[in-house]
Amino acid sequence: MTREDLSKIPIFEKLTEADGEVLLSLWKERNLKEGQALFRKGDRGDSMFLIEEGSLEITVPVEAQQKFVMFKGTEKEMRISVLGQAEFVGELSLLDGLPRTATARALEDSQLLEMKRDDFVRFLLERPAVAISMVSEIGKRLRSTNELVTSLASKNVNEELEDRLSFGDRVSDKVAEFGGSWSFIFSFLAFMGIWMGLNTWQLLAKPFDDYPFILLNLMLSTVAALQGPVIMMSQNRAQKKDRLRADLDYQVNLKSELMLQQLHAKIDELRTTDLEQVQTALHEDHAALKKRIDELERAEELKGAVRH
Repeated sequence: MTREDLSKIPIFEKLTEADGEVLLSLWKERNLKEGQALFRKGDRGDSMFLIEEGSLEITVPVEAQQKFVMFKGTEKEMRISVLGQAEFVGELSLLDGLPRTATARALEDSQLLEMKRDDFVRFLLERPAVAISMVSEIGKRLRSTNELVTSLASKNVNEELEDRLSFGDRVSDKVAEFGGSWSFIFSFLAFMGIWMGLNTWQLLAKPFDDYPFILLNLMLSTVAALQGPVIMMSQNRAQKKDRLRADLDYQVNLKSELMLQQLHAKIDELRTTDLEQVQTALHEDHAALKKRIDELERAEELKGAVRH
């Protein structure tokens, strides 16, 4: 691993040469066989990894619907990304140490570099200036991400596409829109009626387009020849819009599904915590009640002894 590879990781890109050399010494080699899991969702996040050779797939578990599975309780995984050489994963675990939010598995025999969170924390404790610089960089990236999300949320996809249309695109859309309307049909029939009426009325004089209206046929053929490609251009653009909307819908649905799974997991966790608290309270009440009963029994025994 080189200093250049280290600078590709956002939180390390502004390290000094000396600090970078120290940080390079914290990485340890780790090898994975094809299909072997690097970590699983829910595992303790205690290190980050840099891929030297091979590739990893990042997946999240998806609870299968009953009608799609053969056995009750069966789960499947959804791939959300594939990481290759010089890419990294788990960098946030160095900072928060929270459980993993996804599963990483080797798609082939892979060689990685691993840095433990404990080593990284000691590195920062010895260099407070580096820690402040990293926190500042993370804050900038969070601010830019927040601005990006805000700008995307306030924009309409259709409006964005309309702003990117060229003059020719707008003309083709207008032609396609007018060519597929009743206004065009009535206007076209009126034009043909006037054209043929004028040439028939001027038949005794000198019509500008003798029967069987050769000039009119030429004009109609030309219009049909030009109208076809223009309409196809508009249809192709409409198909691109549909594909973009489908991609956006897929991303939104995927995000919603993952958020729902996280919400279910949090609810289950809260329910488990509540049950444990209730169970603890019941044990305490039972112990207090038993203690009170023992005290009452001893008091009764003392009273009986005094009487005798």
